[in-house]
Amino acid sequence: MSVPTIAPVSFDYAGAAAATGCSRDVIQRAVRAGDLPAHYPKIAGRAIAKPLIDADDLRAWVRAGDAEKSKTNP
Repeated sequence: MSVPTIAPVSFDYAGAAAATGCSRDVIQRAVRAGDLPAHYPKIAGRAIAKPLIDADDLRAWVRAGDAEKSKTNP
């Protein structure tokens, strides 16, 4: 019997770094700059201490960058 694969809904900084191939520092700088939103879900009205990055927000942040253009030989 195969086990279904579950796609992550969100990532912590380390997980976002691993998912994108960027460093944890790059992810944290993007959050601090306001380019990548981090969320603090609440439990009983109190925010958790660990920031989480929504998978869709992470994907959008990556796609918002300029695409690398292929080099052609003249």
